[in-house]
Amino acid sequence: MQHATLNIRNLIFDLDETLILLPIDWSLVYRELGRLLGREVSSFTNTLSILWGSKLYWEVSRFVEKYELEALNGLIVLDDSPHILRKLWENYELNLTSLQSRRSIESVLNLIGVRELFKVVVSRDERSTRSEQIKLVLFMGGYEASETMMVGDRVNDVLSALENDCRAALLVRRTSELENLRKLGLESKTLILNNLMELYSILNRGRKR
Repeated sequence: MQHATLNIRNLIFDLDETLILLPIDWSLVYRELGRLLGREVSSFTNTLSILWGSKLYWEVSRFVEKYELEALNGLIVLDDSPHILRKLWENYELNLTSLQSRRSIESVLNLIGVRELFKVVVSRDERSTRSEQIKLVLFMGGYEASETMMVGDRVNDVLSALENDCRAALLVRRTSELENLRKLGLESKTLILNNLMELYSILNRGRKR
């Protein structure tokens, strides 16, 4: 997969668990959402997709936003991401997609000092699924999909990238995500990374060829 990075010009990053970690107690959030919606909730991603376009979507979004903003006090920077992003910014256009709210994203990016590095930022306020978020980044940035790579920590990030004809990189934060990728037979179509420095090293090596 490394040879496929040669013509990459644009990078799209996920935020939580890719660049940073927000210590949110999701089991608590799911219980509270279950009470709010009157049914069991086991996935915020699926819930957003189901509710998109409804008044209840914004009620749920604002409810979860409170937890996101509270978690800022315990935010953890992963892999020295601000430093690596600045190095990547020298040669690539950087963009961001996240299922966090716009307010939460802006707060995180300003807190770690990298807001000015991102050309297009898409939150759940604009689109409710990763695939649609990537599609919007391509449109707003005027990017060719073949020159764009999505970097995330979930198989859904990979699937969403491939649906939009983009390249995909999986940052392995959980071995279960790598196992799921292999079960889907997508390992050969994915750049598999152990950390963000590895991404920089591979992209930098490709540029020198």
